Amino acid sequence: MNEYRITKYNPSFRDFAGAYTRNEWISVADIGRSFAGVTLTREEYERVEGAYVETAMAFLREAGVSALRVAGLENHRGHLLNFREGSLLPLEQIGDVLRRVLREEFWCRLKGVGGFVHVGWDFYMYVGVLCPCPAARVRATELGLYVEEFSSPYNEQSGS
Repeated sequence: MNEYRITKYNPSFRDFAGAYTRNEWISVADIGRSFAGVTLTREEYERVEGAYVETAMAFLREAGVSALRVAGLENHRGHLLNFREGSLLPLEQIGDVLRRVLREEFWCRLKGVGGFVHVGWDFYMYVGVLCPCPAARVRATELGLYVEEFSSPYNEQSGS
């Protein structure tokens, strides 16, 4: 499995231990707050969120993944969902689920034989696919995201 950490965070701003050293927004809840003198607008948040979703979908499509299963579903706020734990989601539904996970409406891992997508704290996304997906990596860069080879910390729990 080729595994990647995909983020909006420039790796050149990580310290020797890998911790990100700049103060940046990390959540939809940060809309309206200021970081380094710049206020996070809804438009900018949605632009970045869209880049994450588009990038994940690019990896899945390039790897030939057609569906992923919901695992570890947590819906403490009781949002209305049209799936449940163990549901197999077609590729067409995955983008919306990722968007809602990024917005912290609920949380789950998406996994399958051919790949996975995990969203972690602080706007970190992990994608695993069976092939390297060079076109998806290029697309992520075009969208302003950084792709690093990195194992998902959620793998042990997900069984991917």
